[in-house]
Amino acid sequence: MVRAVPTHCIRELDPDSQLDKPETWEDQWKCFKMTFYHIFTLHTPLSLAVYFYVEYANLPCDWNSMPRWYSAIAQVFGCLLIEDTWEYFTHRLLHHRRLYQYLHKVHHNFQTPFSIQATYAGPGEILIFGAGFSFGMYIFCNHLFSVWLCTVARIVQNTHVHSGYDAPWDPLRLVPFAVTSRFHDFHHMNFYGNYAPVFTWWDWLFGTNKAYQNYKARRKQKEIKEDVN
Repeated sequence: MVRAVPTHCIRELDPDSQLDKPETWEDQWKCFKMTFYHIFTLHTPLSLAVYFYVEYANLPCDWNSMPRWYSAIAQVFGCLLIEDTWEYFTHRLLHHRRLYQYLHKVHHNFQTPFSIQATYAGPGEILIFGAGFSFGMYIFCNHLFSVWLCTVARIVQNTHVHSGYDAPWDPLRLVPFAVTSRFHDFHHMNFYGNYAPVFTWWDWLFGTNKAYQNYKARRKQKEIKEDVN
C-alpha cells in the first residue's frame, strides 16, 4: 500500500504504462475490502505464528548476533529463490482447469493489475503460496532481522510487480533476472505463461515466456513503424 502512493504520481507522467483498461475506484474498493478482511483472518494469525517459529527455531533477536550486510543479502536471496521455485510450479498447477476455479480464479478477476491487487486472492491460494516463503525463511534465516528483511523485500517486490508501472529508474530493475511489472502484466493479460513471481529464469528454462517474447517483438515492430511514419 505504501508503494501504491508514488504510482499515482507516475501515472501523471506516464499514463500509457498499462496497455488495457485502468482500474476503477470500485475495483480498488473491492480489493481493499478483501485485503482488509484477510489482514485480520489470515495475515495477522500468520504473523503471530512467527513468534512461535522464532521460539521453536531458537532464532537470536539481539543486536550483537545481527548478520553482516552480505550475509543478510544472501539470506534474502536464498529465501526468495526457494519461494520463486515453489510458486512457479504451484502457480502453473493452479492454472489447471480442475484447480483454477477453486484456488486461483479470484486473483484473475482483474485483467489490469494494480498495487493493492497483489494480495487479492482466495485463502487457499494465500496459504499455498505462503508455504513457499515459509520454507525459504526456515532454511535460510538465522536471525529475526533476516525474517523481517525477507518479509519486507517480498512485500515490496510483490506490490511492485502488480503496480502496473515499469519505470526505467526503478531500482528493482538492477536485480538480474528480476520479474518486472510489465512481465507480470502479460500474465494477467494473456492468462498463460510468465508464472514466476520473483525471477524469470524458470519461465525461460521451461519456455513459458515464449508468448511474452513474441508479444514484445510485435510491440517493438509496431513502435518502429510508428516512428517511421
